[in-house]
Order: sequence, then C-alpha cells, then structure tokens
Amino acid sequence: MRLIDLDQTIFVPVIDESKGGVTYEMQMTVGEFFDKFCDGYQPKVVDAVPVEWLTRRAIHADDEGDMEMLDCISVLMAEWQKEQEAR
Repeated sequence: MRLIDLDQTIFVPVIDESKGGVTYEMQMTVGEFFDKFCDGYQPKVVDAVPVEWLTRRAIHADDEGDMEMLDCISVLMAEWQKEQEAR
C-alpha cells in the first residue's frame, strides 16, 4: 500500500478555455484536488507513522541508551526498507 498526505500542497496546471486557452496554476491540497476534480472520490484514509519521526525517535532512544526501543525501531525500519526496494 502506498500512502499520500491529503494535506500536502500541490500546484495544478489549469487551462482556461473561456479566456483563449490561458494557462495558470492553482495551489491546493491533495484532498482539495480530489474533491474538485475527481467527482467527490475520497481515497481511503489510514493513520501512518512518518519515517522521519521513527528516525528521530531512534536517535533519541540511542542517546538515552534505550536499546529495546532502538531494536524495535531498527526492525521496523529494516522491514520498511525491504518493502521500498521491492517496488
């Protein structure tokens, strides 16, 4: 499964045919894009833990000498890396 951040800001190119094909960009979130251009389609929303957060937590655990936490995070990160390489 691949996840997206519905709150991420994107730039969408728009061609305005009523003004002779003028092209401009609209700034919106991914969620707003789905609402506006995908006939109300709502992607499945799941909670996800950002890899960046896990990395920061691993550094903190290492600094604190919390080897049990560091081992758990290391296993999770290794599994995540295997999944990324399989793509």
